Amino acid sequence: MTHLVLLALTTIVALLALAYITYKRKSLKGAIKNVTTCGYVAPKPSLKDTGKLLSFSRVLTNIQVGKIVYIGREKLESLRGPRIISANHPHWADAAIMPQLVLGPARYMAHGRVMQFFGGLLGVYLSKRGAYAANDDIKDGGTRTRAGAVEMLTNKETLVIFPEGLTNFSPEMGQLKNGVVIIAKTAAAKLGKPVYVVPSYIRYGKYPGPWLAKFDRALQFFMVFLAFPIFRRGAVVVVGEPISTDELYTKSDGTLRSDDEATELLKTRIDVLDPGEMNNHR
Repeated sequence: MTHLVLLALTTIVALLALAYITYKRKSLKGAIKNVTTCGYVAPKPSLKDTGKLLSFSRVLTNIQVGKIVYIGREKLESLRGPRIISANHPHWADAAIMPQLVLGPARYMAHGRVMQFFGGLLGVYLSKRGAYAANDDIKDGGTRTRAGAVEMLTNKETLVIFPEGLTNFSPEMGQLKNGVVIIAKTAAAKLGKPVYVVPSYIRYGKYPGPWLAKFDRALQFFMVFLAFPIFRRGAVVVVGEPISTDELYTKSDGTLRSDDEATELLKTRIDVLDPGEMNNHR
């Protein structure tokens, strides 16, 4: 009898949740279309909404990650003006760690599927707090995504971009995309002054492993979240020296760097920050 009552209550809650999502989707149809559109730039997040994002991210990392140690944060705090924070992307929790590193208003490049979650309602919530959509299914070579990012930088905002694009649930970095370099260079040319890229490395105490790649992305995140008792082993975030677009443009011998070479430089600067095993930072 008890099982039947629980089943009935669960069904009622699920139906109410579905009805609420359906209602909200209708009332927010225009907003959902905007925030799930690649390149759409929402109004700059307010301090109040930034605070809400920070609180939400702390709840998520407390469940999934545990204690987080930040090393070199002063390098970020002393940097003024437009900047891009770029880190490796080994875990879905990276997105919740970054607001706690920035501790202020920022923009976060998010995969289009994230912004479309719950029928776009998650995108509406996140957009007000700084996230914007980067959709892989739009075959424009990333033009609209980069244009939105450049607009934010020329407004002297902080961007957070994971140049690997997708998580791999492993400490090994994959190939970086050229977007960060192109965005930084384009914004610097428009501003008439350097833009800085801040390399960072996130190291977790335990990784699920790349075997998760065989599952759908949404299922990957759900599985890791449910298994938090296994993977909640803390994390270390190391911030490196900012890289000026002057260095991304030109080598030490005065010759020009290609976008590929500049991206490889960024990858090297991120990789060298790896603090190694977590035992040294607990």
